[in-house]
Amino acid sequence: MYLSIIKIYPSAEMEHVIIDVLESLKGPSTANVDCLDCTITVGTDNERRVICYTEQWRSREALDRRLGSASYSRVLEAIESSQLPPVVLFYEMNVIGGLELVERARAGTGRH
Repeated sequence: MYLSIIKIYPSAEMEHVIIDVLESLKGPSTANVDCLDCTITVGTDNERRVICYTEQWRSREALDRRLGSASYSRVLEAIESSQLPPVVLFYEMNVIGGLELVERARAGTGRH
């Protein structure tokens, strides 16, 4: 699984515009069979407003197709509107468990 995390620090005037752009991309992304999830959250980071946009992709090939797509240009435009340097991170992840992992760890039987 591949995870993309983007943090954008919008001006007050641009916050709703950026959210609207990202929301318009969320539906088509999640309709893609290789997109496992897509989320948009708004919060604060060191007292600055921040929009966090995440995408989870099934494979590296799917992530690469996404990054090369025409619609990703709109994500890049949103990134460029950040008032502070944006955070753009990509992770390759291995799923090691779900709730059962928490249960084992809390029961003292977790593996290290």
